[in-house]
Amino acid sequence: MKLIKLFFLGCLLAAGQAWAQDAGNASGNAYAPSHLAAAERVVYAMALPERFIIPTRQLLQNSLEKDPDNAPLMSSTMAPYLEKQYTAQHLKGYFASQFDQATCQQIAAFWEGPIGKKLVKTQVRMLTTGEAPPLEFTPKEKAIMKRFDATKAGQAFVGAMPQIEETFAEYMKNTQMRMREQFMINLDKKLRQEPPKPSA
Repeated sequence: MKLIKLFFLGCLLAAGQAWAQDAGNASGNAYAPSHLAAAERVVYAMALPERFIIPTRQLLQNSLEKDPDNAPLMSSTMAPYLEKQYTAQHLKGYFASQFDQATCQQIAAFWEGPIGKKLVKTQVRMLTTGEAPPLEFTPKEKAIMKRFDATKAGQAFVGAMPQIEETFAEYMKNTQMRMREQFMINLDKKLRQEPPKPSA
């Protein structure tokens, strides 16, 4: 049940972040492709791309409404960062650095199962609407959680959760900052290319 408590802490942190550092882009060069693939599977299974994309899209929408003249440029600049693959590519190296390939596979399998899917569904709803119904688990699901918590993979994951949340928050903050910086660069280019307005 430790996993559930940490899960809700993560939801609250994600829901409360606005323009929330990219510490998650640990280099993947030192890991085998199969290890990185297993780590990337964890990123997708935990819905970390959604945890970044949903609140960032909400912030982007607010910016588009405030600056409609530059909305097309803003949208085109931000679009690559809002692809799920972008987050997965930048975080898989971090997960590979924290867990070996077999552990990544076991963690991913848990999150891809009925309990993980239920957690993700609740998480996405909380990020989208700001609220979600209480999580309820069947006796069978509770038994599955208990078994996972008792495994080496489960214990490793629970122990790493605080650092995972911290790393994700840093990734979110840095990526959103990079998005803004790239927009300002593109906006400057656009303004330089525009012909000067005739004097009155």
